[in-house]
Amino acid sequence: MNRIYFRNLSLVVVASLTLLAGVQCWWVTKMYHEQESDFERRVESAAYKSVYKSFRMDAIPGLVAAQRINIDLDDFALTFDPALLELDAMTVWQAEIIDRTMENRVVMRRRTEEELPHPRTTLIEIDDDGVFALRLTYARPVERFWGEMWVLLLSSVAIVVLLAVVLTHLVKTMMRQRTLEEMRRDFTHNITHELKTPLSVAVTATDALRNFSAEADVERRSRYLEIVENQLTQLSAMVERILSVSVEGREVSHNPTRFPLRELLEEVTVGIRMEQTADITLSCDEQLSLTADRFHLRNLLATLIDNALKYTDKRPQIHLSAKQQEESVVLTISDNGHGIAREHLEHLFEKFYRVPQGDVQSVRGYGLGLYYARQVAERHHGTLTVESRVGVGSTFTLKLPANG
Repeated sequence: MNRIYFRNLSLVVVASLTLLAGVQCWWVTKMYHEQESDFERRVESAAYKSVYKSFRMDAIPGLVAAQRINIDLDDFALTFDPALLELDAMTVWQAEIIDRTMENRVVMRRRTEEELPHPRTTLIEIDDDGVFALRLTYARPVERFWGEMWVLLLSSVAIVVLLAVVLTHLVKTMMRQRTLEEMRRDFTHNITHELKTPLSVAVTATDALRNFSAEADVERRSRYLEIVENQLTQLSAMVERILSVSVEGREVSHNPTRFPLRELLEEVTVGIRMEQTADITLSCDEQLSLTADRFHLRNLLATLIDNALKYTDKRPQIHLSAKQQEESVVLTISDNGHGIAREHLEHLFEKFYRVPQGDVQSVRGYGLGLYYARQVAERHHGTLTVESRVGVGSTFTLKLPANG
């Protein structure tokens, strides 16, 4: 599943939602116009009925023409209002009698004092000769129309929103699955490279021992054996790290003991001071003690320090500090490395996640170190957070209960 596929899928989802919303709007508008047309038909039906009853009393529509026309809008009102009530079309209205032979001059008028909301005007012929006509203006109860349709409106909006939520969740899930698939693939590639490197070095050193008479040179043999030992130790640490982060769902073990914290911090940094060109400063009270799993806490600190050493183009400057804060112990590890962009911080502790570095992976890894560190912190009922600025550096803050 590539980027083009997901782009096209997103476009299809947006187009589908737009089309659905458009269909719903068209359907609701159509329903409204049907209600409006039905109301207008009922009003006009009541008007025609009232015209024949009050103005053309001796006429039969379509059969017998009126012999006598008596135009009186008061008589029309006495007939029209009951007709509206009968047809469930009661509304406010105004009427005018116009003379068609004199450029629609108004010859009789019946008006209300109030202004008609949403007015509609219809013209009804009174006599067969087309001399007089009734111009009827009435109010359309638009609010009532929408009030009768609120269930339809609410259901339409609910359907659109529900489908939008479902489709959005589906796309997000597929994107998450795609991201997880990419991270797993990168993990497999990186872990293969990481495991191959110490194996290759150990094999090369062993081959040198066997084929270049290194056993005759005690110093060279010791150096080769030390190389093999170091590489196998590194390989063992990698395997232990992978197992520790519970790739297969196992929890991080927890065996807390009481120990001086400064002693552990010096233990973690002493090897780095010997092997790396880095400035490491330590700030911790000699009397500060902590109840925690020493093994996993040591690995957590080593992971953070190792990242600080790897992700920098300058001489690494790392500062470790620890202090008592009420019932907790707060440890901070600050560096002057590359820093981490804001959009990556929320994913930094996810399993297999690595900050993208483009096509060049200058630092190898498998996206498990910080996940493991967060697991250790949570197993101690503590927290691990990070603050970072690109080009300035990062500060990791570990807060643990002092009494374990």
